[in-house]
Amino acid sequence: MVSGILEEVVLGIYIGLLTGIFPAFVAFSFGFGFRYFTNVTVPGLGVVALAGALAGVSGGLLGILSPEIAESWIGITAVVVILMAALWAHAVGDALGAKTPRNLTIQRIKEHRLSADLVERVDSYGQIIVRPTGAVDDIEGYPPLPDGVREALATGSWKFPGTLPLPEIERRLEERLIHEYELTEISVSVDRRGRARIAAAPTSAGLSRRLPKGSRAVTLQTLLPTGLARGDSVALRLPDEMITGTVVSARSDAPVEPEVTTSGEPEDGESEEQEPAPAPKAPTTTGGAGQVTVAVDKQSAVRLLAVESVPIVVHSRGKRREYETVALLKRAGNRFSRHTIGDGTPLAGVAIADLELEREHDVTVLAVRRGQEIVIAPGAAYRFTPNDEIVVVGTPQQISQFSEVMA
Repeated sequence: MVSGILEEVVLGIYIGLLTGIFPAFVAFSFGFGFRYFTNVTVPGLGVVALAGALAGVSGGLLGILSPEIAESWIGITAVVVILMAALWAHAVGDALGAKTPRNLTIQRIKEHRLSADLVERVDSYGQIIVRPTGAVDDIEGYPPLPDGVREALATGSWKFPGTLPLPEIERRLEERLIHEYELTEISVSVDRRGRARIAAAPTSAGLSRRLPKGSRAVTLQTLLPTGLARGDSVALRLPDEMITGTVVSARSDAPVEPEVTTSGEPEDGESEEQEPAPAPKAPTTTGGAGQVTVAVDKQSAVRLLAVESVPIVVHSRGKRREYETVALLKRAGNRFSRHTIGDGTPLAGVAIADLELEREHDVTVLAVRRGQEIVIAPGAAYRFTPNDEIVVVGTPQQISQFSEVMA
């Protein structure tokens, strides 16, 4: 008697696994689809009812739903196995749908990122080191690189945040090398292991080549900050206006000379080893009084030549620093949330300066999308209108409270 029941249970497990493949697949698809597209979990009772119906169809096609089988241990065990498989598949699909990024696009799939297990992490912030591989090539149509610059590029290394996509790392590396080594043209290709192939060309002209078309170079005697270099964006303060230009050269009047220490004369029979010269880099100022040459338009050049000394203010040249900003905010425990302002929400028709909601929940509005227009860090006078999409940042608790108010 016991052996007969055991045989029926084993046969029921086999039939349940055979019949439950299709219901489990459908339960997985429903769980994943609902969670991914609507962020809603399908109730387990609905999954059980759906799996039972699909199991009845599959069992009818296989011819195993005869009354003798359905009312025996075989049928009971098969039903239990089918429902358990469907509930397990639904749970897996729901979890996968919650973890899958919802803003995944074909463009983002094409953007290769550095392989996290093949690059060297230098600190807890996820920075990586990019090093050149192979020889530094010349660019056709340009003179060859000097040996010192070629050697410096071949042995150099550069740090970047590990969250950046490869195209952004290549762009930043090109920009850095152009300014550090005074290059005319450069081509950088970084693979998934953080290895860079570099081809570069040296500067083939002097000051005139560095001037933008239609600009004039004006040299001024003024106080210079430490670290000012070619390519920096500066503002020159006149009594009645501010003139913006780009630094093409800068030099302090009293540059700091590096100290040279010796350990004594070499003994007889020993040759004095000379350390290799440092790699040539773009000169920077050491602070204090000095001369700066700035590229400005023709009218601004005439006004600058009429004054003896002009205070100088250095502008930030940061480009596409969104990655570092988002990483810093997340590292501090903040989260982002997107909301659409409806007609009945507290934000409709309210300016940021009068927005008590933001101060109450301690969230910050980072950006507003109005149709095709996107406003980053809107000012205090910005007034919200219905159908505006806003992005706010704050701690998870603050975001949750703000979402309840916006619901």
